[in-house]
Amino acid sequence: MSRGRRFARNVSWSLAGQAGTILVNFFTLPYLLRGFGTEAYGVYLLMYTVANYLSLFQFSAGTATVKYVAEAQAAGEDGALRDALRHSFWIHFLGVGAASAALWLAAGPLSRSTFDIPDYYRVHAFWLLRAAALGGLFAAGAQWASAAFWGLQRLAAPSALALLQSILMPLGLVAVLAMGRGLGAAAAWYVVVQASGFLFLGLALRAAMARHRGTKGRLAFKPFFRYGLTFMPGVLANLVSSQLDKIFVAGKLSMSELTYYSVPSGVLDRLQTPSAMISTALMPVLSEVGRVEGKEHLARVYVRSVRALFALLAPALGLLFVLMPQLLGLWINPAFGKSAEVAARLLVVEQTFAIVFLGPKAAAGGLDGGHYNSVAMWGQALICLALWPFLIPRWGIAGAAAGALVAQAAATLYFLDATHRHLIQLSWGRFLREIAGPLVPPTGALVLVAWLLRGWAWTWPGFLAVNAAAGLAYLGLAWRALPEEDTRGVIRWFAKA
Repeated sequence: MSRGRRFARNVSWSLAGQAGTILVNFFTLPYLLRGFGTEAYGVYLLMYTVANYLSLFQFSAGTATVKYVAEAQAAGEDGALRDALRHSFWIHFLGVGAASAALWLAAGPLSRSTFDIPDYYRVHAFWLLRAAALGGLFAAGAQWASAAFWGLQRLAAPSALALLQSILMPLGLVAVLAMGRGLGAAAAWYVVVQASGFLFLGLALRAAMARHRGTKGRLAFKPFFRYGLTFMPGVLANLVSSQLDKIFVAGKLSMSELTYYSVPSGVLDRLQTPSAMISTALMPVLSEVGRVEGKEHLARVYVRSVRALFALLAPALGLLFVLMPQLLGLWINPAFGKSAEVAARLLVVEQTFAIVFLGPKAAAGGLDGGHYNSVAMWGQALICLALWPFLIPRWGIAGAAAGALVAQAAATLYFLDATHRHLIQLSWGRFLREIAGPLVPPTGALVLVAWLLRGWAWTWPGFLAVNAAAGLAYLGLAWRALPEEDTRGVIRWFAKA
């Protein structure tokens, strides 16, 4: 299978899994918010926020796994491939295991004094934090196996798991509410889903490794661990900039405000997930090209891939910016949409810069540019830490979103410049001309049409009609603006499908 078809297959698996995730959450979230209430649901979201911090103690072994597994497979070095998986396994489980044990023991003090949790929810918060500790350990195992599949460029199993978990988690919560149970049962269900995911993906990886029984090649632990560590500052900074906003909101505002902030943030995270998967799928491709082919071919592969990523997501971002109040009002209730409107629109702009960030991130991961990633992420994190204590007490969740936007924009502009100049040898002129330029007219037309028609989008038929009209304007102009090689590729893809 050609590199291009393998990349397209991997992206298709990722998008299929995320489509199912979005669909299930779309129908279940309003019911969960009504059943739990915004305050209790905010306490539940706190478990996820804390659990995400446990991934810090993987020490970026996942990124190293993708790189070294991809290179070992390309070179036919089965021994090095198995060494990479072995090193990754021990780093994942020892690091996250120690952090999980510490979180388990600290659950009591955290639930009593760290967050602004009402007294009547503190017992529930205690068990939710312990569920985060136990479930986070199982999640680390699933992430270890998933990184291996990304390196092997076989995404059926991890995409199936992502879809399965995205269905089981909300449907399980619906069942919890239907049985008259509360946050304690929700915590137990979280652990069950994470443990099942690890078991499923671990068995799938064991079957996939049956074909890699050769002995050629070795990979020492030190270079593997050291490569992952080059991304560690970036991972830490990413957790600060992408998760600490929720900790600030939980600590300085109410649990209800946390829900008003987290729901639109979660919608945008769902949008970023397929784009991050595309970026991750691109990373081993760039690693292969960078190892065996010239810089000009590397730049061409990068330009086409990033342009496709932006073209795919630009209409969704434009529509969400204009119609986010209508979406939240129709989906949950009008009061929710009004409370979250300003913060949600700022988060859409922030998410636009975050998606642009993913192109250079793929280049940095595949071409030994981890230090650029770390500088960009730490710059973003430090700007967030400087702005949030000032903005959140004054402007609430809108202040949290504004701080995130300023920090993400600054980090993205630096990262684009550094990776393009030093890793891809791509000038700003070529980036603007070949990647951004073709997408500005169709995206501008989409935003203009949606804005002019936004008054009609307060009912579901009207909302869908406005989206369709704006989408047609985008497609018509994009087809004329994109290079012929892109449109020919789309035609060939549909013909084969």
